[in-house]
Amino acid sequence: MVVKCLILFLLIATPLWAENTIIPDESDSRINAPLPTFKETQPISAEDVLSTGQFQQGLYEESQGFSQSAYWHKLSFPKIATPNTEKTIYLGLNYYVIEHLDFYLFHGNQLQAQWKRGALENWQGDTKHYDGIWMPISLSDQQDTTLLIRKQGDSPLLTPFMLFDDATAEAKKEEKLIFWTFIISSLSILFAHNIFVFILLRQLGFIYYLGLNIVIFIALSVVTGFDRWIFSEEICQWIIRNLFTIFGIGAWILFRFSLHFLKEVQIPSPQSLIRKYGDLIFIAFLLSTQLFSVKTGAILFALVEVFMFVACTYWGIKAYQKGFLAVRFYLFSWLFLIAGSILNTLIFWKVLPINLITESILPVSSLLQLLGFSFALADKAKQIERTRKQHALTDLPTGLPNRTYYFDKLPKLLSKMEQHPSQFALILVDISNYQTLSEAFGPAKVDSAMSEAIRNIHKKVINMKGVLSFPWFANDTQKLVRVTAKNLVMISTIPDQLHEQIKEIQEILDDPTLVDTVNFRHQYKIGSALYPSQGTDLDKLYQNALIANNSVTYSSGNWAPFTENLNSNHAHQLGLITRLADDIQHEKLYFHIQPQINLVDHSIIGGEILVRWHNEHLGQVSPAEFIPLAEQTGLIYKLTDMLLEKVFHWASEHPKALMTQRLSVNISALDLLQEDFAKQIMEKLHTHQLTAHKFTIEITETSIFQNNDIVHNNVKQLHHAGFKLALDDFGVGYSSMQNLVALETDELKIDQFFVMNLLNDPQSQTLCHNMINLCKALNIISVAEGIESEEILQLLQQWRCQVGQGYHLYRPMSPTDYLELLDRKVPPLSAPINRA
Repeated sequence: MVVKCLILFLLIATPLWAENTIIPDESDSRINAPLPTFKETQPISAEDVLSTGQFQQGLYEESQGFSQSAYWHKLSFPKIATPNTEKTIYLGLNYYVIEHLDFYLFHGNQLQAQWKRGALENWQGDTKHYDGIWMPISLSDQQDTTLLIRKQGDSPLLTPFMLFDDATAEAKKEEKLIFWTFIISSLSILFAHNIFVFILLRQLGFIYYLGLNIVIFIALSVVTGFDRWIFSEEICQWIIRNLFTIFGIGAWILFRFSLHFLKEVQIPSPQSLIRKYGDLIFIAFLLSTQLFSVKTGAILFALVEVFMFVACTYWGIKAYQKGFLAVRFYLFSWLFLIAGSILNTLIFWKVLPINLITESILPVSSLLQLLGFSFALADKAKQIERTRKQHALTDLPTGLPNRTYYFDKLPKLLSKMEQHPSQFALILVDISNYQTLSEAFGPAKVDSAMSEAIRNIHKKVINMKGVLSFPWFANDTQKLVRVTAKNLVMISTIPDQLHEQIKEIQEILDDPTLVDTVNFRHQYKIGSALYPSQGTDLDKLYQNALIANNSVTYSSGNWAPFTENLNSNHAHQLGLITRLADDIQHEKLYFHIQPQINLVDHSIIGGEILVRWHNEHLGQVSPAEFIPLAEQTGLIYKLTDMLLEKVFHWASEHPKALMTQRLSVNISALDLLQEDFAKQIMEKLHTHQLTAHKFTIEITETSIFQNNDIVHNNVKQLHHAGFKLALDDFGVGYSSMQNLVALETDELKIDQFFVMNLLNDPQSQTLCHNMINLCKALNIISVAEGIESEEILQLLQQWRCQVGQGYHLYRPMSPTDYLELLDRKVPPLSAPINRA
């Protein structure tokens, strides 16, 4: 900020110094008295004007405004008193937009010299180098000297003449060139700086700003007169002819710049008429400059200036009131620019005189506004960067700190707290029914409802004592961090009262949330970890709180604190997953077969394939332990693929295993969600030259089943190929009745939980009996798992269960033992099971 103020001071002071030292007080040299003036009514030569023209001082004021007529001025100088003496004085003019301006120098009645200095005239041949409008008046010692000046044009015919002696004129020319150099250098430096900033920031608003730089450069070249110093005469003449068109383009660029600069605060509103149709005002003005006179264009441009002054000032003040601090320099620049432009227009309309101060207004205000807009854009870029950083640390739907804030910012706070010997606890809240709600109501509605619920939770948590306040933007504080869509984190500074705090949090979470006009109570799990005993950094604390959270079972409550035992279990699971993935890749898993018995005639009708895993480090691992992990980690797909390949390969090498029997192979419901699952199975069958009608696909219910088009297409293809489909573990999984219909089930396998408790649990008897009757009603095969005794077997036979398996009948065995069993006990009948 200090640097900005210093640059502002230099840019304000330097033009004023330049005007006051390079061009000192010229009040003594200006011709302030009205000049004798002649109004031309028809074409006339300079000689005739000199001899017959009726010059009147009363016409001088008329000659300074807009007019369709040409006017002549006359300056008379007496002959030099000293004979044989040469003296030259210079007439200077700092007004450069008169289209036709001619000078005629007479000694007596003899024309001595003639010059053209009009803005639309070619006058390079009259001067060695351009240094403005300077007319050398050589005085005669024999006769009076007269200078006639003819002017004509569409612009105001202002002629603020000045007279200088020879030495002073030369000094003034040099000083004028230095002043032009200063203006051009300042504008060029600003322009180069802004191009560099544009390359760095790549903001679209800078394109408008660079365009404004160019327009102001052109405007100042005309107003201050250095246009012919840097441009060709043809370009200068084109600029004069289209001067108000250029001014209009500059105003339009400034309008577009303002809209872009203020768009972050929605000022003006995207739906406002000025944003929708404001461009039409400038298009209409630009067309008018081509259709109407310069005077009309000047009037219309004055109206455009008033419109821009009111609109942009109002927008800037409104944006500042909204907290958009970058608008400060915008307002500063805009006020300087519009003030300079309006004052310059007042000069154009003769409301203000042309003098030292008024000539300096536009250059100074232009430089200040360009610098101010540059600062405004830089301020805006900084504010955008601050906003970007804030957004990077913010969960936008709730306005709370996010994951990045937790892992990047809070460690610094934690390191400061390490200076104190206090403990604290990390509390992690997992809103566990987020996915279920998304499927039920749609992600958009649930996200909105969840965000509203989290904001309400934070409003209550913010008043809780003993919860750490996190420093936030704008000197605000927060107490809740949304690490993921469903995980919230807070830090308790009173871990000895953690139980009471958890109860308070549970009361807050138990309040229902309105989702699609339904008051829905959240399912949630809470895990906690202590600092520093259970983690010395936030990453470790979050990890341990997550482990505790994942160990929560709703039957034991919603909260579980972290313990080393949980950590050991978690480490064991991670090691299990790693070794499982490795053994699947190397096809080290194998299978056993458990025979299935026709409960009517006790014949072996087939066998169920049961996957087995023996790891060299872990020993024998139960399927109940590694199958759920495989489903959770996505390894189930590779496991199923490996198992099917092994089973089909074995069956192709031992055809007698399928001669009169079937094989049942377990898959996960997740397998059916693969788009090409059925196609993969049929390709394997074809490779091993097997037929599908000898196989039953058993689908486990250990995971939520999703009935969609992919599942339906896979089921349809499997049925069409000849596979039978069985629903495994019926009654203990998810959505069993839905799956029974969706899978077009051929077999229903009653879970061993019900079968093993038949003798001592009346409810299991009722459920099992009803499931067998359900199979009869639906004409599907009933299969009982877990037959452990003769009494259970007899009860199932009494209820007419069709197929059974269990330790009382046959234990799972190796494929070799299964083949030997088939050789010893060939079924007496190979007829299919009667479904009735």
